[in-house]
Amino acid sequence: MDNSVAMRLSRLQRINTYLGKIETGLLCLIIAMMVGLAILKIVLRYIFHTSLLWSDVMLQNLTLWLCFLGAALATCERRHISIDVLSRVLPKNIIRWSTLIVDCIALIVVSILAYYGFVFLQDEQLSPATLIGTIPLWWAKSIIPFGFILIGIHLILQFGLWFSDRESASEAPPTRESSKKGENG
Repeated sequence: MDNSVAMRLSRLQRINTYLGKIETGLLCLIIAMMVGLAILKIVLRYIFHTSLLWSDVMLQNLTLWLCFLGAALATCERRHISIDVLSRVLPKNIIRWSTLIVDCIALIVVSILAYYGFVFLQDEQLSPATLIGTIPLWWAKSIIPFGFILIGIHLILQFGLWFSDRESASEAPPTRESSKKGENG
């Protein structure tokens, strides 16, 4: 394997892993916030007979963030929703190409969704609704286009990994098994 290909592969994998760690940390923080807010709601309701007016909206938007960051992390780890019927019957080299095609289609769809997410966000910016105090509600909705962009970044990184891995496979010296096959005819 060419050293530059190995470095590029390593760099792309590090970027993908680093983004995944950030997403994991944010997911943990969001879950902690959701649990804490739910407990606070229960305590306020049953002990102090009061409530936080903004808590339901906040929990809804935290759920939205949880979903988008979870989808990005799933894409990072290649654990997103897939149909693997073909992977059970097709040869490995065809599966690699079908994975590339599916990822290309996914990137196109994610790009379209990100575009319309920005259109939605522009409409939301016209709304006077607030999340907490004077924080506009559209800030919480900003995860929609940026979540799709994050998924797209992971897909692009996976393209880079796919092509770098393909280069390294084509440049790899013959294995011991392949040289034995060549000798035996």
